[in-house]
Amino acid sequence: MEVYNSYEVAKKKVGAIKGFYAHVALFIFISVLMLSAKGAILDVMAEKNKEADPNFVEWLDWNIIAVILIWAAVIFVQGLVVFGRPFIKKWEKRKIEAYLERDKNETFL
Repeated sequence: MEVYNSYEVAKKKVGAIKGFYAHVALFIFISVLMLSAKGAILDVMAEKNKEADPNFVEWLDWNIIAVILIWAAVIFVQGLVVFGRPFIKKWEKRKIEAYLERDKNETFL
C-alpha cells in the first residue's frame, strides 16, 4: 500500500478539479458547435435544393439532444466524484451511525 504525503494528495485533488473544469469547458464548446452544426447542415441541404426530410431533422434533433444530455450526466457524476466526496462521506457516516444505534437498541430489547 502506497503512503501519500499531504502534498501528493493536494496535487491530485487540484489535478482532478482542473480536469473537471477543462471537461466543462470542452462540453460547452462542443455543445455550441453541435447546435451550430445543425443549422449548417440544414443550410447545405437548402443550397443543394434539397428540402430536409422532416424525419431527418427530427433524428438530428434527438441525437444532438441525447449527446448533450448524456454528456451533462457524465459531467454531473464527475462533479460528484471531484467535489461531492465530503457530502457522500458525511452521508455514509450518518447511515453507519444510524445502523449502529439501531442495532444497539435492538440488542437491549
